[in-house]
Amino acid sequence: MSNEGSRILSVAISTSLIIGIAYITSGLISLYNWSVMILAPEGMVKGILRKYIPGDLGMALILLSIGLTLLAAVYYKLRQSITKSFSCLTVGSTLAIITMSMQLLTVLASTIDSLIIGDTITVEGVQLGVLRIDSLLGYVAILLFIMSLRFYDKRFRAK
Repeated sequence: MSNEGSRILSVAISTSLIIGIAYITSGLISLYNWSVMILAPEGMVKGILRKYIPGDLGMALILLSIGLTLLAAVYYKLRQSITKSFSCLTVGSTLAIITMSMQLLTVLASTIDSLIIGDTITVEGVQLGVLRIDSLLGYVAILLFIMSLRFYDKRFRAK
């Protein structure tokens, strides 16, 4: 492997470790918020960062899946399986970008819907939609996806 390809992979794997841990943590917080919302009596237990990490079981599963996929890239890199590591890196970052895109499309659709029916649009509502955890982590995952494409270009197309 070329020196530049090795550097790109090292940075991508380090970033994947950090983002993967952030996704796992966010997924566990979302799962906690969901269980508090479902199981705890009203007002007895408060959720954690509920505005940014809502208690949604589906979102928790998605966040955990992305986090595990990104951490699998680190695992396979440590096992010297570069192809599997690259695959996990690409799939995990692609899933993160798709999740971010879905959230941003939801915010856009909600804003357009409010404009059409004449409802008020608050800046806080749009900000909370754009700054939800799946969006924030997705913004960073764009860089991870670009790094994985650069690694692919250096590693597999250079031959």
